[in-house]
Formats: sequence, structure tokens, C-alpha cells
Amino acid sequence: MTSAQYGKPADVLNDGGAAAGMPSADIAARLRLAINQLAADGIDVERGTVDYARLAGTSAYAEYVEAARMLWSFDPASLETVAEKTAFWLNLYNALIIHAVIAFGVRRSINETRRAFDRASYVVGGVRYSANEIEHGILRANAGHPLSIGGQFKHGDPRLAFALEKIDPRVHFALVCAARSCPPIAFYRVETLDAQLDLAARHFVGRGNLVVDHGKMRVSLSRIFSWYAHDFGGAWFGYRRADRLLKHIARYTNDIDCAFIEANAARLSVRFMRYDWTLND
Repeated sequence: MTSAQYGKPADVLNDGGAAAGMPSADIAARLRLAINQLAADGIDVERGTVDYARLAGTSAYAEYVEAARMLWSFDPASLETVAEKTAFWLNLYNALIIHAVIAFGVRRSINETRRAFDRASYVVGGVRYSANEIEHGILRANAGHPLSIGGQFKHGDPRLAFALEKIDPRVHFALVCAARSCPPIAFYRVETLDAQLDLAARHFVGRGNLVVDHGKMRVSLSRIFSWYAHDFGGAWFGYRRADRLLKHIARYTNDIDCAFIEANAARLSVRFMRYDWTLND
């Protein structure tokens, strides 16, 4: 099996992978250390932004690039629990996007690179995974891109074996696509994953991505809740079953708005905000 056998045409950013031999647990440990140093050297934790220009010239970035090459020899089957799988692939996605912004020379928006989320990819265990395939195939339980029909991975694709069995909608508050309207970037630990995802959800919703107008009986939401409405209990990009969507999200907002939404979900109108794709630097 080779990396060319699976996945869409893509730029493999960890090409020239390390020789086999290092145990997967050791590769994962080295990658975690490299990601932690990447965060320490280039991420503003309070604002959740990335200093890509500075980071590109650091030893932390160089070490991360080397660690990413070792993924060629990593066996995803070594991740046993849901928490291990979720944390690993979440962190890998977020680090891959940082790598892609620097490697592709992005200056204003990730969208200036055509098909960026299909192109940006790593080889993991000899098989290629693009950013879209990690998000929709692995973390979203092979739900597929919201604008496509069917699952991300087709029948017979070996990557299906590593897809999560069900969607945890909170991953949407943790995946960072290098845009200002994304959640603030963070990296996740297996031991504290559940609490971190809850905190990420509350932080994202509380940063103006759910705004309730009590007088007009209207709720304004991040566009993420439209694109992935089905993951949150809604349908048809949030324009159907909006009450279910609102009730799901309400648990992450303040007590006053939560109670108001719970009491009026069926009568509230919903609008979705413009998404700002400007680089989160």
C-alpha cells in the first residue's frame, strides 16, 4: 500500500518520511512535544491567534516538520480509546493547517490557495490524509463534506477503519481552519479532553457566535451551525429543525439566554452570520 493509492490529489507536507522502526507510541509522544513547543512559540493563547511569519523561522517549527515526517511509520490502530483518537486527529488537523499556511505562503486567507483543504495533507501509516479527510472522514465519523453526497471515504477505503463511530459535535469548536471566524486555536490532551471540549464550546459560543435578540425573537449564529446543522440536530443547513439546533447549542450559553431559547425555540427565527475567512494571524 502506498500513499498514492488513496485520497484526492494533494500536497503531501510530510514527504520524505522517516524510516520505519520507531514504535507508534514514541512517534505520538514526539509529535505531542513538537506541537506543544509550536504552540508555545507561535500562538497567542489568550487571543487564539497564530504568528505564522515568526513561527516559520523558529527551531520549534523545524522540529515539528521533522516530527510530522515520522507519521509515515505511525499506525493509527495504536490509538485505542475514543479520547485518544479524537485528541490525536484534532491536534494533527490544527497543526497541519498551520503547516499548510506556512508552506503555501498564505498571506491574507487560506482560501487564496485553491482547494487548500484537499491539497494540505500528511501521509500517516503509509496512506495520505488531507485536512478534509481528517475532518469529515475521521472526526465526523465519515459523514462527508456538507456539500457532497455520501461519506468522505468510500467502501473499501482502509481509512474507514480509523473513523470515529459517532460525531461529537464539540469537535467543531476545536477544529481551526486558519480563519478569524474559526474557534481560537488550542491543542488537546487525552486526560482532559472532555473538559477541554466543553470549555471550547462555551468559549466559542460566548465570543459572539450566538447572539439572542429577545425583543425581535431572533437568534444570530455562526455560519458553522449552518454548514454542520445536522451534527447539532438540525437539518437543511439549519433552516429546518431549527428548534433542535437551538436547543443543542443553548447548553453552552449563559443561563438567561439558555432559558429563553429553551422556552421559545419553536418560535425563534434564525439567521447565520457572515464568515470571516481572513487569516487568524
